[in-house]
Amino acid sequence: MPGPPLAGSVASLSEGAILLPDFVTRDADGLRVVPDVPGRATQMQRFVDRVFTSGGYFVGLDYDVLSLLLYGAEGRDAGGGKALRLADGIEVFDPLRRELYKAPKSLDNGARVEYLFGPAWLEQSVEVPIFGETDELGQPQLTGYEKQIRQIPTRLNLDEFVAAMWLHGVRSGIDLAAVRVAIDAAQGERVDIAYRSDPQSGADATVREQTQALHRDDSPAILPSGRIDLGQFKNHFPQVAEGTRLLQKMPRRLGSPGRAIDGGVLEPDLPRDFELEDLAGPGTRVERNAKGEFLVAARDGFLNIDAKSQQVSVTEKIINREGVSQRTTGNLILVGDHYEEHGEVQEHRTVEGRNMKFHADVFGIVQSHGGELHLCANLAGGSVKNQGGTLRIDGRASRAAIEARASEVQVAYAESSSFIAGKLHLGRAIGCEIVAEEVDIDEAVACSIAARRITIRRAGSRRDVECLISICLPDFSALDRQRAEEAKAAEEAKSRLKDRQGGLDALLAIPEVRNYFAAEQRIRAGGVSLTPAQEAQWRQATQRLARPLQEIQILQKQIETLSATLAERQSQLAELDLQREQADAATACDVLQVAGGVAVQTLVMAPELPVLADIDIKKLRHVLRDTRQVKSRLFHGESGRFTWTPPPKKEE
Repeated sequence: MPGPPLAGSVASLSEGAILLPDFVTRDADGLRVVPDVPGRATQMQRFVDRVFTSGGYFVGLDYDVLSLLLYGAEGRDAGGGKALRLADGIEVFDPLRRELYKAPKSLDNGARVEYLFGPAWLEQSVEVPIFGETDELGQPQLTGYEKQIRQIPTRLNLDEFVAAMWLHGVRSGIDLAAVRVAIDAAQGERVDIAYRSDPQSGADATVREQTQALHRDDSPAILPSGRIDLGQFKNHFPQVAEGTRLLQKMPRRLGSPGRAIDGGVLEPDLPRDFELEDLAGPGTRVERNAKGEFLVAARDGFLNIDAKSQQVSVTEKIINREGVSQRTTGNLILVGDHYEEHGEVQEHRTVEGRNMKFHADVFGIVQSHGGELHLCANLAGGSVKNQGGTLRIDGRASRAAIEARASEVQVAYAESSSFIAGKLHLGRAIGCEIVAEEVDIDEAVACSIAARRITIRRAGSRRDVECLISICLPDFSALDRQRAEEAKAAEEAKSRLKDRQGGLDALLAIPEVRNYFAAEQRIRAGGVSLTPAQEAQWRQATQRLARPLQEIQILQKQIETLSATLAERQSQLAELDLQREQADAATACDVLQVAGGVAVQTLVMAPELPVLADIDIKKLRHVLRDTRQVKSRLFHGESGRFTWTPPPKKEE
């Protein structure tokens, strides 16, 4: 039975007595709603909620239009400003029928709603007659009426179902097709009647590569001969030119909101964003124009991408953080002037370049063509070849080979290693073989050392292996022979010069010749003006003295040549004497404390050549312990101090 008219915003649900909002109209086809008005969704939600909570429901409801008006529908035209048909009308929701609709069950944290469908029964009160005794005709007599409740089968209604579920908080995402099938079946079954609409995720801001230079080429290198070197990569450290676009920022894309079953908005996660400046390392800049945001190389150089900070840099130096191995880089032949390595250099791997710095241990081979070579950690079992410049090892050198003839080498600690250096500074050396021009060691234990100038603050033996020190004295035999030849040539030039000077002096002493040169000097100076007769006499005198004048000219040229030769010979003698003096001054040995077996001996070698110039570093131990090259032994003891300087030069 229809209920009484509803009060409130809906004055009456009977035909012609409905108070509707100004945006809802009624015509022959039913209720229509004007969409696309600011605030329409909020007004519509209030209107629908008042209808349902006031005991009414929409008859002939277009649920899709209702959802569109309440929440909008992405990609769907909301009528283009035209009124949308919502329903046939509004009727009273019979309270008895409202009881047919039970509460649904929310599942999966609100992702879906389940409803238990089954046969529907309406309770109906009927009056049943009560009969007493029979009358004289034998008919039972009616004594009254009794009210009884009877169950009358009925069916659920889809429009009522929408209203009932609204009151239970199911206000979005109803699957009408599933509900309609379940109502028609009228069987006891659980059916998912509504689903949550999850928000659609957006996209994080990202970058797009603008150049292939961001990618290194780790394919095997091709040698000039055409052969393939599997141990070397083609281009592990890409280079870029100034102005090259490296990356373009792609802005983040916002997601679309979802809808909870109760009609609430489910906001998507906000996509992550970043500033392109956060990726701009040294040597890069950010450019913004109509085409977007770009990270651009600010100079020519090597591209470096920090794996931790993701910063992109363009630097003059090559910076590698992965270490040197067959897996990461292969053998490196570097074209840049600066290289910095933060990972280990593994065994049998080679790094060749200049101005290099290694922060981790080196187990492989380093070949430097000059500049500064700095090993911040250890050199273990590897080797270093340095052609000029400096070499510094902050950690330990163990079982290592270091060849740096023209370099200054500084090592904090060395054990069982071989050194060939120009100038060597060692902290503590144990069981090492050392060849250098100059050696400065804090402590040498069981080492074999050969150098011209040696300073050791403490030296001793270990396991019966004495510390053997060889002072490399200059061999002056060749220099003495050269000096003797130069001195002989100088004496010969001096004798010939004296002879030519005597002949010249004799000619210049002839009175007629002396008078001729005196007159010539006055004439050239302009002090005498000759008459024509005197000019004739002067020409006759010149012809008469032609022979002695020619001889004087020849002798003067010879004296000039011999003087230059003598000066050159004397300069050569002075240079040879200076070489000898410098070679003597560069030779010395000072062992401040002898603490164990120490032997000091002398070797002789050419002063103009490096110490043991042709020695192979692999044969260093054998050569330094070979007694056949020893010229003399200066010291052998286990305590005290040893100091040696060259004896003073004998006066000639």
